Amino acid sequence: MVLRTGIVGAGQIAVESHLPVLKSLDNVEVAAICDKNGSLASEAASRFRVSNSYDDFREMLAREKLDFVDICTPPKIHASQSVQAMEAGCHVLIEKPMATGVHEADEMLHSSKKNSVRLCVVHQNLCNPVIMKAKQLVETGEIGDLLNVLAITLEGKNSELCSRGSHWCHALPGGIFFEILPHPVYMVESLVENIEPTFVLSRKLSDKTWMKSDEVRVCMSGKNGIGGIVASCNSSLHGDYVYILGTKLALELDLWGRTLIEHKPHTMSALGVGIKNLRLSTQLFKILGSTVSTSINAILGKASAHYAFISRFVDSLLQDSKPPTTGEDGRENVRILEEICKQIT
Repeated sequence: MVLRTGIVGAGQIAVESHLPVLKSLDNVEVAAICDKNGSLASEAASRFRVSNSYDDFREMLAREKLDFVDICTPPKIHASQSVQAMEAGCHVLIEKPMATGVHEADEMLHSSKKNSVRLCVVHQNLCNPVIMKAKQLVETGEIGDLLNVLAITLEGKNSELCSRGSHWCHALPGGIFFEILPHPVYMVESLVENIEPTFVLSRKLSDKTWMKSDEVRVCMSGKNGIGGIVASCNSSLHGDYVYILGTKLALELDLWGRTLIEHKPHTMSALGVGIKNLRLSTQLFKILGSTVSTSINAILGKASAHYAFISRFVDSLLQDSKPPTTGEDGRENVRILEEICKQIT
């Protein structure tokens, strides 16, 4: 069975992440691309050899017989577009954040249930191999009892989001952080149960007038540990890192580099430090070896977390199973984002 999909939004996330994945899947046909900027839709359709392009979303829904709609537009129109798609009987795959508030998320969930269609929010880093491995180590108890999880997200200071004051992210509640915090929030959520933000510290360190704050640190409490987030818009670096502390092991994750390093207890003697360094060297040697297969998969377009996530979503539709992230998961992510952004000054 081949599923027909239409993409709405022909910007960077669609062109760089979604379309390459969807076009590589044998069980998906990209039937149409829609963008209010018709030339963008037409250019994307030509580049990816998609038959039809539209500048009107309702027209695409009316003309095309679609199994699911992939929404890659700014968050402020996620709710209205997803409801329109679901009212048309389409399943929905939607970029994060799911909505700009819990009230919108609730409308989307209501429409999903009313029309008996799936609503899946793209939390792709949950399919990153190092996050999956870390979750396994936590769930099997290999790290001991979970104590603390810290997620760090760096948005490079010269990125489009940071450097362009007219970018739509700055008009979101909480500004740029409503756009970049969903990733660290759901990564902490996946490990620390029932997290609640307890304290948010924000600062403005740059001279970019369009950002109210550009540095944020969040402290969160949870049922089985403490969570934390550090987000920076001033670094020259761009990436995501997660540090997990357990009673037996500490884990250091680089999501972009696809590396996971285990730190085990050691004595402070010269021998203990030597053994620690030997363990580290062994792990780094294994990491060096794994980069060959990672590079091959990158060339084939199968190394991205988007590839793993979207292919799992498609499989969930074909197998009538639970999607990798549900609408309820997306709503909880938005709820926590709202609580954090209320405290950003």
